Amino acid sequence: MKELIDLYAAYDLWANTRIIERLQRESEPVLDRHVKSSFPSLRATLDHIRDSDDIWSQRIFGTAPMQHGDGIDGLLKVSVALSDRVRGLAGADLMAEVGYARANGIKYVQPRWQLLLHCFNHASYHRGQVITIMRQLDLAEVPNTDMVAYQRLLQAKK
Repeated sequence: MKELIDLYAAYDLWANTRIIERLQRESEPVLDRHVKSSFPSLRATLDHIRDSDDIWSQRIFGTAPMQHGDGIDGLLKVSVALSDRVRGLAGADLMAEVGYARANGIKYVQPRWQLLLHCFNHASYHRGQVITIMRQLDLAEVPNTDMVAYQRLLQAKK
């Protein structure tokens, strides 16, 4: 289990980094251009990924909200912190039950590994929307953020 969760944490950081590095080359108006999607712009979608990762990290690890700042670079700060926290976990920590409450007050208890997989899956879902928005805006050099692309990169480094 530890190896799998570490892989997902590293993949999540890699994929977010690729998106951020690519979008850092775009102007503010492009990041804020209105599009039809779950969120109205590239920036709003990235902010949602960042804020969700921060909230889940607080729940999963019992940490305070991060001081990530505004802008798309904040997502990278949250991603690095999440990846670092995951790498610091022992296998038994992944199996530990974590209690948390949603904003509506409903309480849940789940194993930490399940919450981490949710967090990584949620980010992947919205990264897919970011890619679609980039294509809608006719941006060039849309990065491949598929898990298999990351796995191939790891294989090539061996």
